[in-house]
Amino acid sequence: MTPPNAEADPMAMTLEIDDTMDLSLDTTVGIVGPIPAGPVYVTGDVHGCAEQLQASLFRSGITDIDGDWAAGSAWLWFLGDLFDRGPDGIGVIDTVMRLQQQAPEHGGRVDCLLGNHEVMLLASYRLAGPGADKFQERWLGNGGQPRDLRALTEDHARWLESLPAMALVDDHLLVHSDTVGYRELGGDIATVNATVQSILREYTDLEAWDRLTHLVTSRFAFADDGTNALEFLAEFGGSQIVHGHSPIPLVFDIPAEDITGPMIYAEGRAVNMDTGTFLGGPCLISPLPSIPPRPRG
Repeated sequence: MTPPNAEADPMAMTLEIDDTMDLSLDTTVGIVGPIPAGPVYVTGDVHGCAEQLQASLFRSGITDIDGDWAAGSAWLWFLGDLFDRGPDGIGVIDTVMRLQQQAPEHGGRVDCLLGNHEVMLLASYRLAGPGADKFQERWLGNGGQPRDLRALTEDHARWLESLPAMALVDDHLLVHSDTVGYRELGGDIATVNATVQSILREYTDLEAWDRLTHLVTSRFAFADDGTNALEFLAEFGGSQIVHGHSPIPLVFDIPAEDITGPMIYAEGRAVNMDTGTFLGGPCLISPLPSIPPRPRG
């Protein structure tokens, strides 16, 4: 898989891990409820790799030996694509939902963005009637696991339908996909999230579901000199985009075992957190990267 922009050279982007972060958290958009006082962590596409996720949570000090929340007032963000490709998407969503319930008891918080694979799974679960078969075919063709669909409950589905598509956390714009397609869903974070949730709760408008799936599945929008990222940030807020969706090993032809951190690119304006866990890459839980200075002018 190679990026479609022939003029850009994504292979020239450098892999680096940055452990610095700004903890002021004075700007948040797209979420409701108390803001934790502790550090913020993000993890990319888990894709059904429940065992790897649980091991990474323990190694990172997020959970204890029993798998319960142990990170105090930390804030953990999942960037979407909990399901598909890997063997146990239900195990992943159960872990995320359980930690989301436990974290506030300790002053912490867990949030998750809606990924394109959540949209495809919900379409397979919710939609019926003429024309609906294509959604399940699409989901299966993109690594859908029938046992996940069989085990999905109404509680799971309603939780997935409530997930935001975007959020702004202390000048970091969190999205699942490296796409500017979110623009077609609204001109600000609140409108995008409301539009997406409206579509997900209307089970008869197959055209809207189809459009949403295509919008959040596109990729490579920020694989340039940083211009696209800066324009997108100017529209939705923040100084750095943090996303998943495009597996670093596949997109940039890097062996999965060589991935040691997120990919920071587009002149520091974009960060790819999809380390290709289902391909053998690490299930990385990382602090929010540091943000480069705003350009002058």
